[in-house]
Amino acid sequence: MSLPDWYRTGAVWAFLALAGPPLMVCLVLGVAGAVVQTATQIREAAIAFVPKAIGLLLLFLLGGSLMLSVATRYARHVFDAVPGIVHGLNDG
Repeated sequence: MSLPDWYRTGAVWAFLALAGPPLMVCLVLGVAGAVVQTATQIREAAIAFVPKAIGLLLLFLLGGSLMLSVATRYARHVFDAVPGIVHGLNDG
């Protein structure tokens, strides 16, 4: 069974477009929170959690529609290609 190349590369690009921005926001804000905790010597969990929660909320409010359009476009492309993939498997 051989899948088309666009199926694999499209999945990777869709994954990067959907998971990349939230991971980067959490990484940057987590490091910033760790620096603040180290500089102030305050060991409070809220210092690490609250900025990440606010950053993710802002990211989804500002870029959520773009991320949803990426997921929708890829899913539509996959579902449109299913008949061709299934018929290609039956021919072989």
